[in-house]
This record gives sequence, structure tokens and C-alpha cells, in this order.
Amino acid sequence: MNPILVVAKKEMRLIAKNRSLIMSIVLFMGVFGGITSLGAIMSIVEGNGETIVSALDSLMMYLVLMLGVFSGYFLSSQAFLGEKTGGTIETLLCSPLPLRDIWLGKVIGVMIPSYAIALLVASALVILSNMAAEFLVLPSVVMILFVFFVVPVYIACAIGILGFVQLLLGMKENQIINIVLVVGFIAVISVFDSLVAEGVVVMSALVVGMMFILGIILLGGIGYMTRILNREKIVTTLP
Repeated sequence: MNPILVVAKKEMRLIAKNRSLIMSIVLFMGVFGGITSLGAIMSIVEGNGETIVSALDSLMMYLVLMLGVFSGYFLSSQAFLGEKTGGTIETLLCSPLPLRDIWLGKVIGVMIPSYAIALLVASALVILSNMAAEFLVLPSVVMILFVFFVVPVYIACAIGILGFVQLLLGMKENQIINIVLVVGFIAVISVFDSLVAEGVVVMSALVVGMMFILGIILLGGIGYMTRILNREKIVTTLP
């Protein structure tokens, strides 16, 4: 089996065993997602077909990506920072795998469950919208493309940059940088959502395609930056 996939499977097994982490994510999703979506879902009751689809699209674009990135943040803390704290990353560092392969395997292993959570959120929003409306409500084709192509790539980008920073820096620096990065992710997603809501950016298949390509380029750039990582420096940042 490909060694990158071996690392990814290991991360997914560890995530599945960490019940406290899973419960924290579920609790956060319930509180943040419930508060954010309640008003929008209730407004669907009085809307017509076009406004209902528009409201659902807007909610999905913001909430699915936001909660997917947050899930990636929580889970990457175990995959990268948690292993440094526990010292278990030394086992991987002793393997012949290049650091980029270790990084990529962890990114894939964290991205898959994070994206699964994002899909659950998208499904829940569609179900709740149909419960509030009197007829079948489905997201637009553009939003479906966004969820299936753009969301996983940007979740991977968020996990990738978080993982890179957590491997590169020491524990104290990580506490500060992680907060800055998460606030930055929230700000970017919120600004983009505002631009779409105000009509400055019109979501279309072309825009989704451009976002997908940009995300792939960004992920490739983060992967290229892993060249500056080295085993000795990582060991010196262990607590």
C-alpha cells in the first residue's frame, strides 16, 4: 500500500478512537451551526421557490465550509500538535518516509473525516429546509458543485497550513499562530460570503471552477513549503 495512505489510515483510526474530540466537534457544530442557521431556516417558511433556494445556497456556502474548516482545525490539532505534545511523532520521524509524505498523509487523514462532517452539515441543512418549506427544496447545481469540489480542497488547504505551522514552530509560537490562522480563515470566509450576498460576486460554474483551481494551486504551494521542514528542527520543538 502507498505509504501516504498508510499514514492517512492511521490518522483516521486515531480520530475514530478519540471520543472526547468527536464530542467537542459535535457540541461546537450544534451550538454554532444551530445559532447561525435557525433564523435563515425559519425565514424559508414565508419565501417563494426562488428565495428559498437562494437562502439555502447562501447558508450552505457559509456554514458547510466554515464547519468543515473548524472540524479540520480541531482534528489537525491531534494529528500534528497532539503527536508533538505526546512525543509519538518521533516514531514517524524515524521512518524513511520524506517529511512531505508524512505531512500529506496526515492532511488526507484529517481532511476525509472533516469533509464527511461538512457533508453531514449540508445534508442537515437540506433536510431542515424541506421540513420548513411546503415543497421539495434542493440547492442549486452551482452550490452542489461548490460543496463537492471547492469545500474539500479548501478544507485540505486549511489543514495543510495548520499542519505545516504546527510541525515548523514550537509549542508557544503555535498557540499564537493557530489563533491568528483560525481568525484569518473565519474572516476570509465571512468576507467572501458578504461579497456574494451583496451581489459583488455572482456564484456560477465558472467561479466555482476558478475557486477549485486556486485551491489546488494553494495546496500545492503549501506542499512545496514543506521543503523547509527537517527532522532535527522538529525534534527541537518537542516539549
